[in-house]
Amino acid sequence: MNGWLRQLRRIVKFGGGVAAFVFLPGLTLTSIFDIATRRFLQLGSTPLQELTWHFFFACVMFGIGWTYIADRHVRVDIVRERLPRRMQARIERALLIILLIPLSLILVWFGARMAWISYVQDEGSRAALGLSARWIIKSALPIGAFLLLLGACYRLARPLSTGEDQRGC
Repeated sequence: MNGWLRQLRRIVKFGGGVAAFVFLPGLTLTSIFDIATRRFLQLGSTPLQELTWHFFFACVMFGIGWTYIADRHVRVDIVRERLPRRMQARIERALLIILLIPLSLILVWFGARMAWISYVQDEGSRAALGLSARWIIKSALPIGAFLLLLGACYRLARPLSTGEDQRGC
C-alpha cells in the first residue's frame, strides 16, 4: 500500500507542479502585459484578459490537490486547534468521506460533461473578440477535481500522525 500512496502523491504533486511552473508564470506574464498595454499604450485586449482569467482558473484547479495534501489549504481553525490530534484526525477523515470525496466526484462528473458539451458545440467566448475553444479551460474543472479526489484518498489512506507532508511536497 505504501507504493500506492506514493503514486497517488506523485500524481497530485505533478498537478501542483503544472500549476506552479506553467500556469502561475503564464498568469503573471499575461497580467503584467495586459496592465502595461492598457496603462501605457491605451490598448485593451479581450483575448488577453480572458487568457489571464483562464490561467488563474487553471492554476487554482491544478494546484488544489497538492495544496490539500501539503496541508496548506484554508481552514477555519477556531475550534480545530483546541481539539486533541486524535480528534482532529477523526473529524478530518469523517469530513473527507462525507463531504470532500462526494463533492470531488460530482465535480469530476458534471465538469467532464460540461467540457464535453462545450467541445461538441465548439463553444467560444461570448465576447465578440474573445477566445475560442472554451472546452480547454472547462476541462480544468474535472482535472482539478480529480486531483483533489486523489489528494483526499491519499489523506484518507495515509497515517495522519506522520509529519511527512509538512516537510515539503
